[in-house]
Amino acid sequence: MTLGLSFIIIPIGLFFFALEFYYLFKTKSKITLDQTALNISLGFFDRLIGLYLTEKGLLLLNSALNYSIIDEFASNAWTFALTFIAVDFIWYVFHVIGHRISLVWGMHLIHHQSDEYNLSVNFALSPLGFTVRTLMYSILILLGFPIEFVIISVYLNAFYQFYLHTEFISSIPFLEKIFVMPDHHKVHHGSNPEYLDRNYGGVFIIWDKLFNTYAPLDKKPRYGLTNSMPHKDFLNIQLFFFKKLINNFNDFGIKRGFKLLFLGPEHQTPDIPTTIPVKANITLTKVITGVIIYVVSYLFLARSVEFSNMMLIALVNMVAIFVVNGISFSQIFKRGQKKYPV
Repeated sequence: MTLGLSFIIIPIGLFFFALEFYYLFKTKSKITLDQTALNISLGFFDRLIGLYLTEKGLLLLNSALNYSIIDEFASNAWTFALTFIAVDFIWYVFHVIGHRISLVWGMHLIHHQSDEYNLSVNFALSPLGFTVRTLMYSILILLGFPIEFVIISVYLNAFYQFYLHTEFISSIPFLEKIFVMPDHHKVHHGSNPEYLDRNYGGVFIIWDKLFNTYAPLDKKPRYGLTNSMPHKDFLNIQLFFFKKLINNFNDFGIKRGFKLLFLGPEHQTPDIPTTIPVKANITLTKVITGVIIYVVSYLFLARSVEFSNMMLIALVNMVAIFVVNGISFSQIFKRGQKKYPV
């Protein structure tokens, strides 16, 4: 079921991004090859690892089903509606945790590193974030929600959020009072001081209004992180913050280092370390070539059942990700380390 939904959602997402890309290009709106390629490579990596994590997550949910605290709810429309609302509330809680606890922010910041706002931002995700959310969603199975309703609700929740990452849609009158609109989510991606830690909702904006985390769109957001990123490679973007957390133990001692794991990111030092000394050299030819190689090999990977074949195809997928992001394998083996000033 999961792969079936993935092969429906992913092509639709790519089609609408291509359409948006065309309009952005025609209207001379801000969209750069470097940022787009980084977002795509992050999305490809998330899907490559997520292909396995999805199945592991389903096993976890099935196991939880066998140990439900109460009897499973009846499978009807009311139960599905309740499940959908419960999934969105868990997303809200995860989202708040992702911004307020540094250990989880290290996973979630990947989605916020883009200083451009378009549908490619949807691709910039971390497979570690998926793991944490799966654990949280399993709570619903323990409470007796039907597993198929939880899985479908999770996909619908993610699919709804796709259209929020665009400048071409603002809001829909009346519905904006209940549902998250692109204008709400633009605020969430803004690094303006008044927009920080606001509008966490995935589908329903009512959570933000209920828990006082809501902010209206009053002025154009400044997208991206509060400190500009020197990295445009998918390796350092995913690793640098965790290296900061490890460095805290050496710089401030065990007690302070442990405390900083659970404080908000504003308590961290502003330096942005380089974990792997690589630099992205992105070209349009590399992006197109890498995308073609990845899509074709991913289709084979999804249908493969033999372990040795899967590992070989997964390796081809990884090569494609490096090609899209303009990273040569020789760079990874270079020695040395460097810190970029902020």
